[in-house]
Amino acid sequence: MQDSPEARKAVFRKLVDIYAAGDLSTLDQCVAPNYVGHPSAGDRDIEGLRQSIQYFHNLFIYTKDSFRIEDQLVDGEKVATRMTAHVQVRETGEPVTLLGINIARIVDGKIVEEWNTWEQTKASEKLNPAMLSA
Repeated sequence: MQDSPEARKAVFRKLVDIYAAGDLSTLDQCVAPNYVGHPSAGDRDIEGLRQSIQYFHNLFIYTKDSFRIEDQLVDGEKVATRMTAHVQVRETGEPVTLLGINIARIVDGKIVEEWNTWEQTKASEKLNPAMLSA
């Protein structure tokens, strides 16, 4: 059943896997066409989400295991997720650890709205914190 808490968690996990792989061809499998995202840089639609994924893939090197979900809580349509991302700065190869919080509203098996924020655990001379708000 796509409305169960476990099914909602799986939808969000699929988005995380798409993000790690940078494979935008499957984004519509877990994100609704009327998606609205609310990151700190300002609201975005599904095209803005695609651009954000591309932006971060140009900035960082990801592996399939880059993201680790630490906690997930489901309340109705919403899935709250605390994550850690272990990536490398593409330009320098420097390892970076990011901490993320995401609240996704999932309806009929797709993310229709989300709020998220990321921060770096250790400041890097090469990485401007403002880059994380894209």
